[in-house]
Amino acid sequence: MQNLKLIYAVILTLLVSCGEEVLTQNTQQASYVAGDIASFELNTCSQMHFEKPPVDILYIIDNSGSTLASSFQAIKSEIQNTVSTISNEFDYHVYFAPLNSSSGDTISGYPLLLSNPDTVNGISNLNVLSPTEFSSFSMFGQATGNNSELGFERAQNIINQNRVEGNNIFRDGANTIVVMISNGDDTQSNINIGGNIVFDSNVFNGIKNNLKAYKSAPMNAESFRFISLVAHSTCNGWVKGTNYKRMSNELYTELGYSDNPNSKDSYDLCSGNYTHLFTAVNNSIRQILVGHKYDHWKISSAQSSSIQEDDVILTLVKPNGTQTTIPADPTNGFEYLGYKVNQPTRYEPSVGEPVTGLVVKLNGTARVEYPDCISAKTRTPTEYFGYITLPKDPDLTTIEVKIDGVKVEQSPTNGWSYLGWREVLNIKVPGPTGASILPALNKTGYMLQLNGTAIFTNGQTVNVYYKPKAL
Repeated sequence: MQNLKLIYAVILTLLVSCGEEVLTQNTQQASYVAGDIASFELNTCSQMHFEKPPVDILYIIDNSGSTLASSFQAIKSEIQNTVSTISNEFDYHVYFAPLNSSSGDTISGYPLLLSNPDTVNGISNLNVLSPTEFSSFSMFGQATGNNSELGFERAQNIINQNRVEGNNIFRDGANTIVVMISNGDDTQSNINIGGNIVFDSNVFNGIKNNLKAYKSAPMNAESFRFISLVAHSTCNGWVKGTNYKRMSNELYTELGYSDNPNSKDSYDLCSGNYTHLFTAVNNSIRQILVGHKYDHWKISSAQSSSIQEDDVILTLVKPNGTQTTIPADPTNGFEYLGYKVNQPTRYEPSVGEPVTGLVVKLNGTARVEYPDCISAKTRTPTEYFGYITLPKDPDLTTIEVKIDGVKVEQSPTNGWSYLGWREVLNIKVPGPTGASILPALNKTGYMLQLNGTAIFTNGQTVNVYYKPKAL
C-alpha cells in the first residue's frame, strides 16, 4: 500500500511540472522605461567695456624774451616730442597757448590737437592741427612781456574763457592737466616789502584753492594736475620756478595723488630730460570701465518644449559669492517669455546684446548689472504616458501589467484596456497637470491603453507579460 502511494505522488509531481511548463511557454515580455527628468544649469555674467577717458591738457609755454635763446628753443623741440607720449588710450584734447598774449590773439584760437574731432563744438572756429602741421609747430615766438609773470592767472583765464565760449576744449568730468613751461616764476604771490621780495602765502593759497575748485561744480574734473617744467636751480641765467614748483607739489599732495612721489608733478628744466614728463600721468589715468545693465536674460538655448516652463529657478550671484533667489514676479522678479530671436537684453549704456533662445524679463529690483551673474536652472518637462506598445497581438487572458513592480488590473477607469493595432499613436497624454503631449512620441504596434491613475510618468518602468494569440 505504501508503494502505491509513492507511485501516485511521483505521477502527480510530474503532472504539475508539466502544467507550469505549458503555462510559461511562449510568454513574451514588453518593457518600457520613461526617461528621467534631466536638469540643466546655465551660468552667465553681465558684461562691461572700457571707454577712453577724456583728458584735456593745456600747455602754457613761456614766450618771453629770455626764451628766444638757443637753449630754450631746443627745449621747445623736446617738449614737442613729449606730446607723442600721451597715451593713445586717452580721448585727448591738447591745447597750446603762449604765456604772454600778443596783439590780435584770441584766447580760443591757439593750436589744438584732438584724438576725436567730434568731441568739440564749432570745430571750424578752432585752430585744429593735423599731425603734419604739429610737427612744424614753432611753439610761439616772442611776445611783449615785463617783469611780472602771471602764469597761474593765465591758466585760469584760458580754461575759463574757453568754457564760456562753449567750444568744449575743456570738458566737464575730464582729467584736466595744466603743463606750465617757463624759465621764470609766477610773481602774483610775491610782494615787495621795503625793497625786499617776499612770498605771500595768503595770495598763493587763494590761487591754489581756485585751481582745486576745478574738481568741483560746474566743471567737476575727474582729476586736476598742475605740472610744472621749470628751473629747480639757477642755470642758463634762468630764474628758479619756486612758486610753480610749490603749486605742483602742494596740489599733488592735497588732491591725494601718489603715482609720482619723486617729482610731485614738477620737473627740472635744467636737467634737459623731459622724456618722462607724462609717464606718471599716463600711469595714473585709467580707462573708464562701463558696466552694462540688463532687463532681459537668456536662460537656455533650448526650444520652449524642451523645458518645464513653470520650473525655472534663477539665482543672482554676486562677485563675493553671495546668492539670492530671483522670484517669479511681474514687479520685482522675472517673467518667462519663452523662445525669442535677437532679443535685446541690455538697457544701459544702450539697448543691445541681443540673444536667441529661452528668455526671461527682469523687472524692478530684479534687474542685473555688472559684475553680477545669474545661475539659471531648468529641466526637461514632466511627461505622462497613457499607452503601452506590444509587438505582437496578445492573448488578453494572459496579459499582466506591472508599473514599478506593482500590478495594474484590467479596468476602463484606473487600469488597462486593449485598443488593438495602431499604425501611429502618440503615447503621451496630458496627465493631471495638463502637460504638453509635444513633441509627440509616436509608436506602432498593438496598444494597451492606461486609464485614470494607471498612467505613468518620468523615471517609471513598465513591464508587460503576455502570450501572443495562437495563429
